[in-house]
Formats: sequence, C-alpha cells, structure tokens
Amino acid sequence: MTLLPSENRPLLMPSSVAPACPFCGDDRRERMFDHVRDRLGYAPGEWSFDRCLTCGAARLVPQPRVEDLPSYYPPIYSFTLEMGRATAIKRFLTKLEYLLFFLPQYTAQVRIVCRQVGPPRVGARLLDLGCGRGLRLEGFRKQGYQVVGCDFQPDVVAELRQRGIEAVVSDVDHLTDHFPPSSFDLITAFYLLEHVPSVSRTVQQAYCLLRPGGWFAGAVPLIDGAQARWFGRQWAHVGEAPRHLTLPSHEGLRRLMQAAGYEQITLRPDAALNCAGVIALSLIPEAASTHAYGRGGSAMLRRLAGAVVTLLCTPLAWAENHLLRQPSHGIVFGRKPVDPNARS
Repeated sequence: MTLLPSENRPLLMPSSVAPACPFCGDDRRERMFDHVRDRLGYAPGEWSFDRCLTCGAARLVPQPRVEDLPSYYPPIYSFTLEMGRATAIKRFLTKLEYLLFFLPQYTAQVRIVCRQVGPPRVGARLLDLGCGRGLRLEGFRKQGYQVVGCDFQPDVVAELRQRGIEAVVSDVDHLTDHFPPSSFDLITAFYLLEHVPSVSRTVQQAYCLLRPGGWFAGAVPLIDGAQARWFGRQWAHVGEAPRHLTLPSHEGLRRLMQAAGYEQITLRPDAALNCAGVIALSLIPEAASTHAYGRGGSAMLRRLAGAVVTLLCTPLAWAENHLLRQPSHGIVFGRKPVDPNARS
C-alpha cells in the first residue's frame, strides 16, 4: 500500500476536522494520496484520500455534498449494451465485449455468490441494489431466485419492467420506504458501497430487509489488496475520486458488517477477469467506457488495447486472489442471524 513519504506526510487530522471512519468509527487518520484528479477528466478539482489508522480503510477528502454527487458522473459511465447504438461498428464491438468480457464476469460473480449462500429455497427473493440494466439479475433468475432490481435511474427501471423484472426507483437511503422488513433472502450490491455517502446506513437497511437467515453480498474494491500497492495513486479506483467516497479494507468491512449485526462474515475474491480489467484501466486510463464510447476514434483503439491487456493479466489477477491471497476486489458476505434478537 503506497503512502506519502514520511517526511511529507501530514500530521494526523483532529476529529474536529475529520469525520469518523465510516467503517470502524475511529477518527485517527493519515494522508494516503494527495492531489488526485478524476481519471475520466469529468469532475473538476483535486482530491485526497486519508487512511484510517485503525482499520486501514480510505475515505475521500473533502467529502462532497450529497446534492453534488450526480454531477460527477459522465453520461457514459459503466458498461451497458446500449452504449453501442450510435453506429454499426460500435454495436458490433459492444456485443462482442459483452460476450467475451462482461458476461463471463457476471456469470462468475453469480457462481461465487451462490456457492457461498447455498441454493435458493423455493420462492426465494433477491434484491440487487444499483442493478443497472439487470445483466446480473438474469443470472440469478436462472439460479431460481425471484429477482427485484433497485436503481435511481427511472429509464433503467422502466426497461427492467418491460422485460418482466420487478424493479423500483430508489436511492439506497430510502430502501425501507419501498419494502417491508424481512422481504428478501439475498441482497446484492456490486460495486455500489464505495459510491454511497453512508455505507453503514446502506448495510443496516439491507439487514432490515433481509429475512432471518438471509444473506447480504457486496462487491467492493479493496485498498489493502495487491493492486493498490502496485499502482498507488495510479490505481483506477483511486482515480475514481470524487465518485468513490470510500475505499474499503478487509478489516474495515469486517467491523462494518459486525456492527450492523451480521454473522458468518466472509470475504471472497471477485472474478479474476474483473480484477484483470482494473489492471488494464490502471495502465491505460483512456480505455475506459467513458472515453471509448463517448469519443470514439483513437479512444476505441485504446479500448481494444485494454481488452488485450485484460486477457494477458487474467492469470496475474488469479494469482493475487488465490496464491498471494491479497485480492484487490472482493465480495463481502454477511448473514442475518436466524434469531435477530440475538444480535450483539
């Protein structure tokens, strides 16, 4: 994990200046990265990340105002099949990219989750937070779940409903306004927690919505994984400032889930192909979807170069997950106790 040289590292911030760590609640921190710019070149300004001295998780400094967060996301941000509608060649490349890279990732992620939580009971319900176009939901539906999507984009939810998938328009702070307690057997959140203003509130609301014995599964980048040490401030997730408000650590996630009342807390490495893709984006920032599908031309060539690097780095990503045992992307699992009154 790369820190500033000790002679240049700022003194610990007093608690009157810095909010408590959103994962463990401690207010002792040190500067980890300074002068960070948005890797996509969309959000103006410079940002910093501070590292919690207790759990090792990182948080963005300063924390943006909640009302400003939507303005930091470019029109084209995460991958969707709709990105390629502009031209025939982009439609072809988008479909090819989905089949070669994203579909295998989603399939692997569904497999990882189902292996951890076990086969669904008859009638089991799943809620996916920040579901987007529901590409993972299709995989969970094939496993036997009755799937429900949740996203803040009305057009996305409308499309899901047209495909016969139950979905609601909501942000993560108002989940309990839409569903009664104990509504779901499994709640998933893929690369959402690092974006939310209050990660503790999100996992607590998920706890409320789970039936006793139900599971929460959240995929996150890990600031104490191998890639954060290899790339330092050049790691793609660091360059996601100011959209990434936090960068979790193993210990921070454990403390967060434990405080919310979960048991059987476990972290599994994410799919190697997804991990390799972040290596490629760290090496070739211009390969991001925002550039390739928003600008085209040479940016699309860099996207293709990023695809080659992803394939070449997949064995390395597998090694960081299973040989080094220092995953940079993981899925944290927690189970709501069968007797919630036993919550400590």
